[in-house]
Amino acid sequence: DTRLTRFRTSDMQPADAVTDRDSQEGELQEEVQQEQEETEYQTEVQEEVDYVDSDFSEGTSGSNSAMVKFGESLELLHLTSPQCVVLATSLEMLVSSLGGDRESVGDAIYGALTSSLLCIKESFTSPRAMMSLRLFNGFRLLATKSSDAEDLKIYVETLAFRHMGNDVTSPRVEAVAEAFLEILEQNVAELPPGYAAAWRQLLAYAGSSFRFVNDNYGERLKIIEGDWEVIQTAAENDTDESVVHSFGGMCAFSSAVMGQETQGWMEELLEVFHVLVDRISSPSILQEECDLLSISMIAKSEEIDFNKFKPVMLAALRSLLPQRWSTIHETAWEWLWFTISRNLAEATAKVKAFKAYNKRLFDTLGEEQVEHFRVTIFTDFFSKCAQSQEWFKQSQTRLHYIADRVLRSSFDMFHKPKQEMMDDLSGLGLR
Repeated sequence: DTRLTRFRTSDMQPADAVTDRDSQEGELQEEVQQEQEETEYQTEVQEEVDYVDSDFSEGTSGSNSAMVKFGESLELLHLTSPQCVVLATSLEMLVSSLGGDRESVGDAIYGALTSSLLCIKESFTSPRAMMSLRLFNGFRLLATKSSDAEDLKIYVETLAFRHMGNDVTSPRVEAVAEAFLEILEQNVAELPPGYAAAWRQLLAYAGSSFRFVNDNYGERLKIIEGDWEVIQTAAENDTDESVVHSFGGMCAFSSAVMGQETQGWMEELLEVFHVLVDRISSPSILQEECDLLSISMIAKSEEIDFNKFKPVMLAALRSLLPQRWSTIHETAWEWLWFTISRNLAEATAKVKAFKAYNKRLFDTLGEEQVEHFRVTIFTDFFSKCAQSQEWFKQSQTRLHYIADRVLRSSFDMFHKPKQEMMDDLSGLGLR
């Protein structure tokens, strides 16, 4: 019987052949399983995208057209008064449930977000404590500004630039919203009605705005970068002294033509304007530059009207870029100045407020408090960074002197001229 012969022959195959066949079958099963898992994953992702997109379209009213399609526009979000109250109340209840500690709330948000989305954890480069505080302030300000559509839009746009380069998608925004709602539900026993819908709508608006800014404002950055490169190149190759090619020089000329004097704060601004242009794509660094600039601006002028610089700047740019200039370029540079002036307005307001408190603090510091600062600053520093001890081999007296100078510099920066302050810090560093 042929079939019986084949059966017996297969039964008598060597053990190695059987093993090879089993191995091949196992590999084939693994490949099939991997393909099935990949197909299931793709299906889940698509279902999540479809769910979020349908959620946007179903939950959108005519007044909130910015949310019709994710990332297509940046418009005003008009929330109702009950929604704004619910947002503020639910966040206050969360803070109270965690002992009134904002850092604990921020840390809870950090943990929830990084657990839900691995990509978010990878994008966090700052220490956890710092990121936790930023996250808390971000959610707090979203809730606080939700009652004013204009103010909310400005704040969301500011946040969007801090997320430039990140891939903000509707499923990820939905995941962020769900993670935050889970924190609320786990820590607050009785949340106000409508809290979930209000937070979803607010966070969806923020995420959609982030995507819009990332997709559209990148073109503005390219225009500004190209224009500025042309201006800098022309200034470097300037051989005709009768023609003004520098941006600062043209601004001074435009200001004189308009019949207004170049004030001290404007001189300080022009001195570092190239730095602000270079930093426009990095909001956090731009904010630091504006914070530093505001101190020297206030030292030169107590009253500052930032609206005076815009026409001067645009007139100078039109003169320096006659062949490139268009309405697109004007819009890009208007946006740049709006962003910078907004940061400077906030920073100068803080400097005015801090200056008086700073003086009061140093007037009340006693020798005992200063001595405590001298002793603890290096103890804490060395405990957090042990390697730093290799660089501080001076005597105890010398270390105390350095601590005194560092402490004093936080007073001098508000009250001494900038150049004198820079010389003092440079001298300290060289020693």
